[in-house]
Amino acid sequence: MTQFSYTVKLKKTVLASLLGLGLTQSCFALEALTDESLSESTGEGIAFLPQDVKMVFQAANDGLVDAKADWANRDKDTGLIRIIPVGPLTTVAANAGAKKADIFLYGLALSRNDNNVTTRFSNLGVDSGTESNPWVMSVETQSIPNFAGVSKPLSYLQLEAPLAQVGLQPANDKTIKLGLWGDVFARDQTLASNPINPATGAPSPVTNPNTNAANPLKEKLRFQMIANGLLLEGSQMRIFQTLDGATTGTGGLSASYNNTLGLGLLLRLNTHLNSDGGGTWADKVLRISTREKTGTTKDLTTPAIDGGSAPGFEDTEGLYMYSPNINLVLGNIYQPLIIDTPDGKNLTLEVTRIPNQASVYKNIYTDYSGSDTSYKGSTCNVRSCGDVRTIAGTSYQGTNATHSSISIGKVGFDAANKNLSITDKSTSATGVLMRGPSGDVNLGSAAIDGLLIQHFKITTTGL
Repeated sequence: MTQFSYTVKLKKTVLASLLGLGLTQSCFALEALTDESLSESTGEGIAFLPQDVKMVFQAANDGLVDAKADWANRDKDTGLIRIIPVGPLTTVAANAGAKKADIFLYGLALSRNDNNVTTRFSNLGVDSGTESNPWVMSVETQSIPNFAGVSKPLSYLQLEAPLAQVGLQPANDKTIKLGLWGDVFARDQTLASNPINPATGAPSPVTNPNTNAANPLKEKLRFQMIANGLLLEGSQMRIFQTLDGATTGTGGLSASYNNTLGLGLLLRLNTHLNSDGGGTWADKVLRISTREKTGTTKDLTTPAIDGGSAPGFEDTEGLYMYSPNINLVLGNIYQPLIIDTPDGKNLTLEVTRIPNQASVYKNIYTDYSGSDTSYKGSTCNVRSCGDVRTIAGTSYQGTNATHSSISIGKVGFDAANKNLSITDKSTSATGVLMRGPSGDVNLGSAAIDGLLIQHFKITTTGL
């Protein structure tokens, strides 16, 4: 395997026992290693290559001898994730007529893209990465400025997807189909929820879900989502303990930023490197639809509570977003995303404020004039994401960009101006499309470029 260009010194870390699995003898027998022997080990981390991966959530069936027998039956795709409402509504929301949401997501499916926008699951496995460009989990240490601008070492656990190549459109067997469908209910908070059925892990049904006055579910929205042609290449996650230096009241910083759990997330969901080439790219699309093939009567039933088969949706109706390219930076080692519990019960997710320290903000901001090269920030889009890396003679996009971008449809790129996205404003540009019984409505292309999160905070209530 071609080695990556970074080397990590691993000394008695929490990953030491995992890395020991790779230090086996030629007979492949596993042997316990001492802390002393592990402390002298070096390496690039743990590399792995997912091959022929496919997954679909189906209903529990303990009596089934061969689970594969149901894979081709989409009516069985009723395995669910439930998002449960907790805590009361605020008085303002209740007085405005708001209700809690009860959400059931079904049939989550991951498979290889088959260019079919009417199905959630292709039953084909997808490969990800190569021997020279695999998934890698590693531990690294960098010297970076803390919130007060003082340089200190920061160690982080890093998970990297295969790097995105420069100027290469991957083959179809490397792209992903992702699908799910769901029921979203408005819940009457004055009524108790259905008791949980221990056999299924889902709520038990009421006597008559459409007429029983005790039914806490009042309104329902059913939807389907299909995403074709997705690529995760270039995505990255870092986990670390944040540095110190933040003082309450100084530049809006909070002492809660210090020495807490920090994350750096680079999420890249791209479909089309050459999105300025025109066309609708039917195999590269995110589709959200609500029209079912059978049944016009609105009801409050759901397989999560009442059993039954998965629904069938119309083949063409819905909202289509062609050639979506989504590149989101949610925290980094200079501006972490932190998780906190300020009252010991509720959770706070916060992208920290950027301190007024040049050694920090110059690693985040961009000088678009190009006159001051000390500003290192840049925008991540489908074609570029920071400094280019070269490994074994192949050029790969970077992973150190600090600004996000989202583009849909025909979007060009200005290589002379930080590779910024340019939306095609012509009437023929196809990007966001509404399809229904009366025909199509083309809303054109769209792009959000150079998005920097200065500060973001969200806190749960009622936990």
